[in-house]
Amino acid sequence: MRHACRIAMCVMAMVAVVNSVSAQTSPAARSVVTTKDKKMTFIAAPSAANTPYVDESVGLKTIFSNLANAYPKGLYWCCEGATISGPSGPFAVEWWHAAAFTPATAATVQRVVVSIGYLTGNDKSVILSLNADNGNIPGAVLEQWTVANLGVAGTCCTVQSRKSSGVALTAGQQYWIVASTGPNSDVNASWNVADNDQIDLFLNAGLTNQNSNGWVSSMTSPNVVFAVFGQ
Repeated sequence: MRHACRIAMCVMAMVAVVNSVSAQTSPAARSVVTTKDKKMTFIAAPSAANTPYVDESVGLKTIFSNLANAYPKGLYWCCEGATISGPSGPFAVEWWHAAAFTPATAATVQRVVVSIGYLTGNDKSVILSLNADNGNIPGAVLEQWTVANLGVAGTCCTVQSRKSSGVALTAGQQYWIVASTGPNSDVNASWNVADNDQIDLFLNAGLTNQNSNGWVSSMTSPNVVFAVFGQ
């Protein structure tokens, strides 16, 4: 029954987010399907051993989180995600993804958590950043990290956690978590989607070297999975 629901959700996501239901199989992994416009990745089944989640929020205030903490064996959906790819990746298409969040109260960021799974490439890292808002698209970088300890796409529940230097956030002001790549990167990865809300719409944005207009934002569901913790 869960698989049937997931198939239906995937179809809706492809229509709403990708605006395309045609897909092609990745040459690097027969269990991986990427939509024709490269925006979403679907993984047929877990491809490696899974690991339990270790809570990253102990002693910290939750500024934003869509981690499904009530389900430590299903923290996020392992087998669907937004494509993160470098310009030298398998499809020769650079694709970055970003998700917006708005703190309810003023806070200082201490830790940022995402779950991005590695698929292919000699480069096994992505660039993670906390960005200001620029009219509903990502703006100036407030802090940036290189993330090399990517999980294995199609598994749960590995996360990538980075400590912040203490960026101050303003209550009610929108910010972004951005996953991007280096100028020569050939990484192909998948930013897992959240399990905790499959109904509401969330502001996400994408940037591709096929579009000279830069970031393009849209309301989508489900959201990519991430958390921002602080004080």
